[in-house]
Amino acid sequence: GSWSVKKSFDYRKGGGRGELIGIASFQACAEKPEVLMYEERGTMSLEGLPKPVEAYRLYCFNTGTWPVEVYFVDDPTKKHLPSLLPELAVHTSFFVPLSFGSGDTGSTGNATFQHLCIDDLYSGHLNALTPQHFEWNWSVQ
Repeated sequence: GSWSVKKSFDYRKGGGRGELIGIASFQACAEKPEVLMYEERGTMSLEGLPKPVEAYRLYCFNTGTWPVEVYFVDDPTKKHLPSLLPELAVHTSFFVPLSFGSGDTGSTGNATFQHLCIDDLYSGHLNALTPQHFEWNWSVQ
């Protein structure tokens, strides 16, 4: 399905702030029904840019694994790696695991994660509040 999305950016290391407003959607893959493609698409405003720009981001959620794995999709910095799901028409590479129900809250719809990307540590959580509402938050340090 599709949801409206409002995403705030506050990059502590670089000092940049901004916001993306648009649509987020999950779509099952015909080649692998347990795989969901996640897309964010909208208008992004960033400090220092004179006008907003159109932006999008794709991720792949592999619900056929436990914990659920989230993959980058067609990331140009990861093309040298074998695709984790070669049967798909896109290149996939590992981002984070999501162990729903294993966090401190005991909520089955809550998962925390960390991902080290060179010198940046991405930390965050995905919280499925209802079938119509989820929050996916992270910080970069």
